[in-house]
Amino acid sequence: KNVKLAQAGERFARVDACPLVKSALSYVFEHREEFRCLVGGSGCDMARRLFDVLGKIVDIPALVIDNPRTDRFSIYSDEIDWLQKELGNITGSKITADAIQREIQKWKAARRHFRTLDEKRRARPSLLSTTEFHKAIVDYHKSEIDFPPFVPEKPSEKPRVYFLGSALPYEANPALALFEERLRIVGDFNCGISIFLNVNCADPTLAGLKNAYCNQPPCVMKRPNRPFYEHVIRQIRDLDCAGVIAWTLDYCDNYEFELKRLEERIGLPVLRICSDLS
Repeated sequence: KNVKLAQAGERFARVDACPLVKSALSYVFEHREEFRCLVGGSGCDMARRLFDVLGKIVDIPALVIDNPRTDRFSIYSDEIDWLQKELGNITGSKITADAIQREIQKWKAARRHFRTLDEKRRARPSLLSTTEFHKAIVDYHKSEIDFPPFVPEKPSEKPRVYFLGSALPYEANPALALFEERLRIVGDFNCGISIFLNVNCADPTLAGLKNAYCNQPPCVMKRPNRPFYEHVIRQIRDLDCAGVIAWTLDYCDNYEFELKRLEERIGLPVLRICSDLS
């Protein structure tokens, strides 16, 4: 589905644009009657330009969070305050402290459940493949609460590897299954798999929510990105990984620029996969 969406998105963007951006353009355009508002962030330049193009092809309000590439909490805090205010103006309803608390507790319970599944995946030997783990968390990434049970698999003694890179689409499960025919992915730092497990909101308030998200291990696009390397290298060592699979989307230069440095830092084999979502 993402492949067809990305190809259709070439009506609005160059052929060498990010496949994820092209698929998003096409999806929003085809389903424009369903949206009251669009919310996004400026994680990379291509993501920011996505909203410039959307503003020209659909008549839908867009709220773009300026996600700072530095560790300045005050910028992030101000952006979330602005977003809360603007969402209230668009919907005509106020986001109350009670509503925020209920949502935080609901998603906190979901993350707690998935952490128990992740422990099975990380075990020695691994008791849960990332292929099955990914199937279980797709609904979470679609903002649907679900608590899938742990279904025991045959303990895996395959070589343990770490997975990272740019965003992984919902439909990527066959690729994970192909990797895990010979390997076992026991950890990852990837938008689309388990990165959300790093969020720990101890205080069920808006302030607590800001701290939880701003202080999670940062992505590679933050500057300086030393904490990203520290987190990834520590996990690779703690999980006793024999190598790394680096999945990047076409034209995702942020990761491509870092992969050589990453190989030098970890001193392990890195399998580099570049995908157009096909």
